[in-house]
Amino acid sequence: MTQVRQQTLQVVLLEDDASDAELIKLELEKNGLEIDWRHVCTERAYRDALADGNVDLVLADYTLPGFDGLAALRITQELCPGVPFIFVSGSLGEERAIEALKSGATDYVLKDRLQRLQTVVERALQEARERRERRQAEEALEAQRLLLSTVMDSLPEVIYTVDTDNRITAVNRMMVEITGMRREDLLGKRISELWQDETTLEVEAQAAAVMRTGRAVSSQERHWIGADGQVRWFNLTHAPLRDHDKITGLVCAVQEITDRKLLEQEILEISNREQRRLGSDLHDGLGQELTGLSLLLKGLEVQLSREAPQYSSQVAKISDLLARAIQSTRSLARGLAPVNLERGGLPEALKHLAARCTDIYNLKCTFTMHGQKLPDLEEGAATHVYRVAQEATTNAARYARAQSIAIELRTTGRNLQLSVTDDGIGLSAGLERGHPGMGLKIMEYRARTLGGHIAFEEPGRGTRVVLTAPLHMLRPSKGKRMAVGRA
Repeated sequence: MTQVRQQTLQVVLLEDDASDAELIKLELEKNGLEIDWRHVCTERAYRDALADGNVDLVLADYTLPGFDGLAALRITQELCPGVPFIFVSGSLGEERAIEALKSGATDYVLKDRLQRLQTVVERALQEARERRERRQAEEALEAQRLLLSTVMDSLPEVIYTVDTDNRITAVNRMMVEITGMRREDLLGKRISELWQDETTLEVEAQAAAVMRTGRAVSSQERHWIGADGQVRWFNLTHAPLRDHDKITGLVCAVQEITDRKLLEQEILEISNREQRRLGSDLHDGLGQELTGLSLLLKGLEVQLSREAPQYSSQVAKISDLLARAIQSTRSLARGLAPVNLERGGLPEALKHLAARCTDIYNLKCTFTMHGQKLPDLEEGAATHVYRVAQEATTNAARYARAQSIAIELRTTGRNLQLSVTDDGIGLSAGLERGHPGMGLKIMEYRARTLGGHIAFEEPGRGTRVVLTAPLHMLRPSKGKRMAVGRA
């Protein structure tokens, strides 16, 4: 009762017998309770006593002239819900007591046993306080839930939460709009029950890994191909929900980045188109002109050898310089447009890369094609794969001091896999020496552009770079096109 005695209790006493009222007051006040009594005996006075709502406890007789305790109980429940109501009566039988408790009374005390009143009052006040605190906590929790729900619904991203079984426990408005389902129909389902494809299974596997390790993941790019064959890109974030140290689920955010990816790819494609144009101009323009000039020079060389042999050595030198210029022009053209679908495509370009790497860096670089026949690839996608191989071989030769490099291309099921393995000092040692890592980031970006991923491995000695990309993202088909706008 320490908490009860810290403040004056506001008690309404409904009793028509002045003597009984005095005994009740004495019984509660003898233990030091500070009480502000409002003693009434009519319905009108009783209503007035409850009107301001500042009431901590009601003590009421069961039978009064023209008024009764059950009517008083109903008035209390109407005007001051939650206030403890205790019957203090001398005429309350067992049946009436049960009826009173069923009607909502807190307890009852017989007048010939007033010594129980103190204990009953303390318990009633304590229970009322606990109910009030619980109600306040529930209201605060509901206010917080409403705030979170409002914030979630206002976001343009898809937001949902799952339990440890990967089943949805909450969704926002955007999730409802995208699925076209009712909110209550989404709850309890897994994502794989809404979208059935390989990407969704990968997302669920990633979610399970986050719950297992407790480490959040963010900015995970994933693509989906709709029934119309259009590719849409999304950025995924998975963060664990914790109850103290226990993980109870995940909050997942899905942001569509199709517009951004489309813009990035268009910018990159503009650069690629410009490079291909320059390469074509060098090969078909300047290269052809230099070749024609070389033929004319050959004819002149033959004529001079007969008529003015003293100039033959100078003409031979000019012819040699011209041949080198033609070779340089062809090399530049190939470098600007390395993958030519009409001249062997990606395999031929990688074969030429291996030969060029061997010549330039004086090491052994080989190319091997494995697996089934490579399907037709879109030129821009094939160029991305080539550039990854080019960056990996350059890093191995320049920074890792490799003596041998193996380039391998294979098709595995639905994926294309490129691996570049060297016997150099290893990626970690190279980074420790301060070599820039921008090339690694560019390779990662190219892999994401292809809807795939890239791994940098160190299998004992050297480094292995492995690019894996889905074939349907590399083929020149409608599945390669990207849709603009929300899914």
